[in-house]
Amino acid sequence: MPSKNIEEALLAGQASVLKPLAEASTLPPEFYTSSGIFEAEMERVMRRNWYSVGHVAEIPNPGDYFRFDLAGEPLVIVRGRDGAVRALSAVCRHRWMMVAEGAGNAGTFSCPYHKWTYALDGSLMAAPLMDKAADFDRKNCSLPNFGCEVWQGIIFVNLDGKAAPLAPQLQPLAEELAPWKMDEMEIVGRVEFDQAFNWKTLVDNFMEAYHHFAIHPETFERDYPGADTSVDTAAGAYAVLRIPHRGDELSATLFPPLDGIPDKARRGFSVFNVFPAHIFAVLADSLIYYRMELKSVEEFKLTAYLLVHPKSLDVPDAEVLKDIFRQATFAIHMEDIAACEGTQKGLRSRTAGPARLSHLEAAIHQHQIWLLDQLARG
Repeated sequence: MPSKNIEEALLAGQASVLKPLAEASTLPPEFYTSSGIFEAEMERVMRRNWYSVGHVAEIPNPGDYFRFDLAGEPLVIVRGRDGAVRALSAVCRHRWMMVAEGAGNAGTFSCPYHKWTYALDGSLMAAPLMDKAADFDRKNCSLPNFGCEVWQGIIFVNLDGKAAPLAPQLQPLAEELAPWKMDEMEIVGRVEFDQAFNWKTLVDNFMEAYHHFAIHPETFERDYPGADTSVDTAAGAYAVLRIPHRGDELSATLFPPLDGIPDKARRGFSVFNVFPAHIFAVLADSLIYYRMELKSVEEFKLTAYLLVHPKSLDVPDAEVLKDIFRQATFAIHMEDIAACEGTQKGLRSRTAGPARLSHLEAAIHQHQIWLLDQLARG
């Protein structure tokens, strides 16, 4: 869709979404298929808000780093010698080569093109053969340092530097999640997928359990009926879906839950979306966090992080349980992939239009209201 039509699309989206839930429909299909709208989301939403890029357990030691591309911005996430986590530009200040790729540990970042070398805080340490460049000052050639905040062990980045601090916005969630001690959790597995559908298709699917009886009849619906789920009243830039166990029974767990996990939390699990796209599920004994590295309107890389507290891993068969956790996560997501791919195919149809929402899809409604507000800020 040409950029000149973005505002027209916003009006159509507002007409569909901005109603009470019982009367509302979803965003129109073009919000899932238009490259123009995707570009607007990158500029107006992803660059302006806090976006989750990984977990602190990936970079426990000074010099540990990993690469991540956010809204077209190549980043290197690194733990400095001072222990601070930073989000630096991965682009050399000389001729734009990447100073790092993949993940690893480094004492410095040295550009492979002309060997400009940067410290872990981004400051330029060496620029070979630049002595004849007039008024060249290394202090003016540091790698840009973007806004970075760690919340519940998750690393968030803000590209434009104007977002309000994240933690105060999420204080109610932090209080609820405190018994899990998430900032101490370990990564016990990662499952990666290259996804061929819009990022919102996944978020919509993740934030409703209405589909349990159709897509997950054996893996979820038997113990966690979609009809019994509820969504918290909107209280901020996030949505919360509650999924109780059938009959209010205790949920089976792979690992022993920490002392202090509330009894109610052991009789089901909760799913969260910190807008725009930090989606995660909190079980009595573990956490599943979905990180999305967005590439285009119908393409992103998904990494599912499986996290458990070290105390819960102090069991004889921990490695076997970790493998079961990975296999179960993979199997469930494969069921969801079938739904998401089928949905994306249908979204491209000329017969597709805004879809009416069930009362079980309130979290989708909350997210789309917020997203439209962000996009309308231009």
